[in-house]
Amino acid sequence: MHFKPDKSFFIFLIGFSVYASCCISQTDSIPQPKKKPKNETPFIERLFWGGNIAAWAGNPTYVDLSPLIGYKVTEKFSLGVGVIYNYYSYKYNNYKYTSTFYGGRITARYFIMENVFVQAGYDRINRDNPYSYKPNARVWIENYLVGGGLRYPVSDNIFCVATALWNLNDTPLSPYRNPIIQIGFVGRF
Repeated sequence: MHFKPDKSFFIFLIGFSVYASCCISQTDSIPQPKKKPKNETPFIERLFWGGNIAAWAGNPTYVDLSPLIGYKVTEKFSLGVGVIYNYYSYKYNNYKYTSTFYGGRITARYFIMENVFVQAGYDRINRDNPYSYKPNARVWIENYLVGGGLRYPVSDNIFCVATALWNLNDTPLSPYRNPIIQIGFVGRF
């Protein structure tokens, strides 16, 4: 059997080739989305350090060491984690009370203006339990802290930070008394 093309076959071939060439030329002329250049801040430049260091001697004696390391998620939002260590000693007549608190914290800050922020945090602190009948009993206390503060630049990489917080779980065992006023420093790596 021998195939003999007729006119309709040639019209089909011409139509198909025109259609194919139009499709190919159209895909070449369609603008492809341009890849945005990565303009992200390197990881190490998003890290920051800070916390509180406080002490006074006498009666009472108090030491607070609360370092913090954080990560700037966006230009306005940052997260931080830290450890807490507090020592407290008080003398009254022949009575001496001494206590050590330790634990950890998670903090989130959102800047509503360049140097004004709102803050929420969670502190979990282990301390002695003076209400327990067991000697040397300790208890974990959970503190939910909300508030805000101001940041003041001291240099290009260091800021003084003043924070006013409110403990939503203010119990007799909580080491914090409302309102909680803290002054510390934050720096960039």
